[in-house]
Parts: sequence; C-alpha cells; structure tokens
Amino acid sequence: MKNIISLMLIGVILNACAGSASHEVVSANRAGDANLDCRALDAEIVRAQVIIDGVNQDKQGISGADWVDGILWFPFNLIAKNQNYKNATQAADRRIGVLQGYKSKKGCDSNTTEIKAKSASIVQELNDLNAMYKAGDITKDEFEAAKRDLLNN
Repeated sequence: MKNIISLMLIGVILNACAGSASHEVVSANRAGDANLDCRALDAEIVRAQVIIDGVNQDKQGISGADWVDGILWFPFNLIAKNQNYKNATQAADRRIGVLQGYKSKKGCDSNTTEIKAKSASIVQELNDLNAMYKAGDITKDEFEAAKRDLLNN
C-alpha cells in the first residue's frame, strides 16, 4: 500500500513539473543572418517578437491558484517558469537588436507597427491552435505542423 501511495505521489510531482517552462530561448546570432534581405530580417524580428508577446501573455495568465499551488507544493515550478520567461524575453530582445543592426546596415525601412501587428496576429493564431489541440479537434502532429508553418511563413 505504501508503495502505491509513493508511486502516485512521484507521478503527481513529475506531472506538475513537466510543463513548467515552454518558451523558446533563441540565440541572438544565427549563421546567415548577415545575408538575409530586408524582408527576411523583418520575418525573423516577427518570430522573436512572437516569443516576447507569448511570454507577456502567459505572465498575465498566472492566476492566484497558480501562485497558491506554487507556494504550497512546487515553488521550484514557479521559479523555473519565471526564469524561463526572463531568459526567453532577454534572448528575443537581443535577437531583435542584432537583426535591427543588420537592417540599419542594409538601409532597410523600420516599420515597428507592422511587425507588432504581425506578431500579435501570430500569437492569436497560436492560441487558437493550442485551444483546438486541447479540445481534441486536432492531433499533436497536426498542431506541431500548423505551428511550424505559422512560424516559418
């Protein structure tokens, strides 16, 4: 009986820890960045801005119940989540700075309003895809493929 209870407790702990941090931490520099044209640089900036927007949206989504659960049961889960938020945001900011530098060197126009609008649209589409996946309307493979297509176009 004790073994069953112990296994159940370990399962609960592992399950609670599994999804603590999920935002991509991007590298500021990637091979080939200097060879990108203005349009490709804008697309990369949008991808980085999507990460920042997603982090900000998730930060707003932390409820009182999440905090209570984190304090009582898994404080390290909240710490990991907050560290991931910080790392992902800082990395995306650095990437945007590097890409803006390339845009400046190439004499590209800087249209931040259009970039913000595109990233907000992508974040909304990602949320819709996630909701469809959670509702069982699409499979995990379909979700991943749609997400990849959305972020690469």
